Amino acid sequence: MVQKKSFLFLIFGALLIFFIESVSAHCPLCTIGAGAAAAGAVWLGVSKIVVALFIGGFAMSMGLWMSRIIKKKYFKLQNSLVVIGVFLLTFIPLLPIFSAIGPLYLSFIGDYGKTYAVNYSLLSGLFGGLVVFSSPSLSKKITEKREGKIIPFQGILLTLTSLIVIGILLQFTLGGLNYSSSNGSIETLSPDDFESAINNENVFLLNVHTPYEGKIAGTGLIVEDWENIENYMDKLPKNLSTPIAVYCKSGRMSASVAEKLKEMGYKVYDLKGGMASWEESGREIIA
Repeated sequence: MVQKKSFLFLIFGALLIFFIESVSAHCPLCTIGAGAAAAGAVWLGVSKIVVALFIGGFAMSMGLWMSRIIKKKYFKLQNSLVVIGVFLLTFIPLLPIFSAIGPLYLSFIGDYGKTYAVNYSLLSGLFGGLVVFSSPSLSKKITEKREGKIIPFQGILLTLTSLIVIGILLQFTLGGLNYSSSNGSIETLSPDDFESAINNENVFLLNVHTPYEGKIAGTGLIVEDWENIENYMDKLPKNLSTPIAVYCKSGRMSASVAEKLKEMGYKVYDLKGGMASWEESGREIIA
């Protein structure tokens, strides 16, 4: 149902442009409008990566438009710098709305491969900008192939069709990847509350103390390199609705890791005082 609703939203949004007779806009207002549209699309279930694709295309079209309305040349590479500047100033402020950070596993690095945290929305937005930027050249080549014959709204149709097709592919391949830095949270819990959480909720228990000095029963993962927790994304819960209960020896390492997990979009329970306070409360640490 969500996939169908998302598909219809993409098609409806794309068709609206054909009913617009003229456009008069100011960049800040366009950015605010694009932000509202992005937030609405995410709320309707459209993948954040797909939203990033269209916002990237919108930002590039704004850059191209701005570069063309400035008729006088003030410095070298003016048009290119205007396009890049407007694209970044439009896209980057909106990125937190649809940021999707996820794992990228590269098997050819090292003996066992390497996993990196990647902002897929950033890559998708850049690709959307590239699609819009290259569409005029592609449209020109199509016209040349057709010996000067132009399809009505050829440039618009080519750009929108490309974005829609790519968007649909992304929705059905990466649609579930909706990691977001705006949804994470941290709760620092006492040993009593921490025990209650791990006993009564479906949590992922994570030990980040280095070097190893024991663990709490039920620990699902022991991280040796706590400063680079993003390298363990392939071992963390893929579902962001699964809370992560994190602890170390004193609470210092776990507090740092909790912040990074929050940025990834997880709900985090951090054990106050770590294993030291856990033991002081009369609870057991497994050697």
